[in-house]
Amino acid sequence: MKKFKNVLLIAPLDKQLLREAASILTTSQSKLTLMSVAPPIDSALVETDSGKTVDLQQLLVKDLKAELEEEAIKLKDEDFRVRTVVTSGQPFIEVIRQVISKKHDLVMMLADGVTSVREQLFGTLSSHLMRKCPCPVWIIKPTRRKTLRNVFAAVDPDPNDPQRNALNVEIIERALTIAHTHNAKLHVVHAWNSLGGEATRSRRWMTKTEIRLFVEREAIDHKKRVDQLLESASDGSEMVHMIQGRPGTAIPELMEREGAELLVMGTVCRTGIPGFFIGNTAEMILGQVDCSVLTVKPKDFESPVKLE
Repeated sequence: MKKFKNVLLIAPLDKQLLREAASILTTSQSKLTLMSVAPPIDSALVETDSGKTVDLQQLLVKDLKAELEEEAIKLKDEDFRVRTVVTSGQPFIEVIRQVISKKHDLVMMLADGVTSVREQLFGTLSSHLMRKCPCPVWIIKPTRRKTLRNVFAAVDPDPNDPQRNALNVEIIERALTIAHTHNAKLHVVHAWNSLGGEATRSRRWMTKTEIRLFVEREAIDHKKRVDQLLESASDGSEMVHMIQGRPGTAIPELMEREGAELLVMGTVCRTGIPGFFIGNTAEMILGQVDCSVLTVKPKDFESPVKLE
């Protein structure tokens, strides 16, 4: 099982976020870092009535540091090391630089919703991290439950794509570890869209029976792919869900029906308009589900953000 040993928590923090972080750090060698990023303040140097010059940026960093230290004190009895860090700048850039420099293996944060037209165009902190952060990113959505009961792993195996299959193995291993840690049930879900079947619906030379048989063969093929993946990555305790439909809609529907608390899935960067990153299935699903989402990237992924 792949355990997380060096976790980075991004402020704002709440009880659920701290509880989830504490639950997955199970050894005394584990490390937990609490991080805040102070937004840049234009004209930070201000002269007071007494003639003293005050740096508002430094004061903000100091206040944020004090807040994190208070949270760290609450965790002093936990069986892992806790430290705090506060930086200034663009949040996603500062977070990713922290991940790279300190070799964090997981980032956790509360879900942030789109609140402006600018965020719709340029993205929220969570969307930037899902696209560009080199380590897994766990986006926590509020829930009434104190423990995870159902962990879902979304996979898309392809025997002709070694990189994709390696990512699927990583997804299952991460989900399996979390499920065992929380004594939760692991569900493996594969949503497949019968593109061939849809294309044949408008072809006059195929009967309804031929189309049905075509789709059935596709279903058998996808089931075989999932079975082969599980043979190499699972311990046999999982429940498998094979659903026909587009992942962006079929998976959220399944999450709602099954009462999922966490979905583990892969995410990759895709470029569109020069200078922009466009969203992917993981981001689409995150906006539609009421559960938390843990995204995992391919092992050879390189973040566009670099250390200075």
